[in-house]
Amino acid sequence: MKKNRIIITGGKGFIGSHLIKNLTAKNYKNLLSIDKHKSKNQSTKTVVGDFFDTKILNNTLQKDDTVIHMACSSVPALSETDKEKDIQENLIGSIKLFQACVEKQVKKVIYFSSGGTVYGNYGKRAIKETDAQNPFNAHGAMKLAVEKYLQVFSHVHGLNYIILRPGNPYGRTIDNHKNQGIIDIFLKKITNNEPLEIWGDGKIVRDYIHINDLTGLIIKIIENEVNNEIFNAGTGIGTSINELIKIIKKTTGKNITVNYRGTRNFDVKYNILNIEKAKKLLNWQPRINIEQGVKMHVATLKISNKK
Repeated sequence: MKKNRIIITGGKGFIGSHLIKNLTAKNYKNLLSIDKHKSKNQSTKTVVGDFFDTKILNNTLQKDDTVIHMACSSVPALSETDKEKDIQENLIGSIKLFQACVEKQVKKVIYFSSGGTVYGNYGKRAIKETDAQNPFNAHGAMKLAVEKYLQVFSHVHGLNYIILRPGNPYGRTIDNHKNQGIIDIFLKKITNNEPLEIWGDGKIVRDYIHINDLTGLIIKIIENEVNNEIFNAGTGIGTSINELIKIIKKTTGKNITVNYRGTRNFDVKYNILNIEKAKKLLNWQPRINIEQGVKMHVATLKISNKK
């Protein structure tokens, strides 16, 4: 299995770079990344270009490849401001990728969707993969549309897939977060002695998953012969933004200024993911709770304990 090729779109990004690092540590050799920029990781070959470039896909993909589709040019706020670009690059682009995967007879496509946006509001309970998806922001609608097209390609052409719906991953370096991931944004601001900006009253609840737990789940998916399934990727535990700030304060020992701003109508108020399916079918479960994860990340970023 470790001799088979793994193609990662967006391998230079936050999750992709950590996945490549962990796969390399497990002696996976045939890793290839499709990215807009050359990767600094010397152990990985990089094809420079867009993941939806038909010429690049035809020249890169081979029979029996595992394709991990992580590349996405938008985040929820950007999806709202330029929906046409979001659809053109991420929805139509993904369709082009799936078509090439069919033509090249790849083994499997693992698609990174969004457990935080495709479901909508479900109240204060953990959301299952079988629950209806009712996104009410553009990012969630785009991610769900890509999921549905992938399932169409499976039904019509026999393309094997896994859809992964992660919660809120964290663990980015200071220079590798692109204003994404609230924990990572907060820690960068604290490093720069800047106030924290909060949309709403801080009561929004999210399911935060450490990058090591998330990449561990991806490797479980690669190493198991499970196909045509959807998995949530979280912890099953919710933490509000206000609770998160308290954890960060306690961990760093710093005085933190918080500025609360107006509520955004495209933010999901409460999002916790039920992860029993991944536990049962993949024998996986997260090992790092939010307090441990923040502590680990603070240590990695070398944030001083001085106030």
